Amino acid sequence: MENALDNGKIAVGLRTARAAAGWNQQEFADLMGVAKSTVARIETLEMAARGDFIIKAIRLFRDAGVDMDLSDPEDLPIRISGAGISSAISSLSDQTKRRSDRKSGIASLLPDNDN
Repeated sequence: MENALDNGKIAVGLRTARAAAGWNQQEFADLMGVAKSTVARIETLEMAARGDFIIKAIRLFRDAGVDMDLSDPEDLPIRISGAGISSAISSLSDQTKRRSDRKSGIASLLPDNDN
């Protein structure tokens, strides 16, 4: 059970940190140098993340202003710096990253948006 709980904590952490960084699965997969299906399978507990994957992901998140602490035995602390929040807002507001049927929404309400 502990291994399943650890894998679940890692999956939740990766998914949450990825979203906090403003990356979709494809963007994160590209940064990690893996297929999108690998990210999806890890995030849905279809496969366990390898140690090198976790270490690289933590470094990428930290560089993006998102700090994830997997060492806490009970909780999963995730801290997002002000720069990380600004970067994520910028990424999430980028209309070129939206599907054609999703060109509006809350992002259009954010300040300094060209809409």
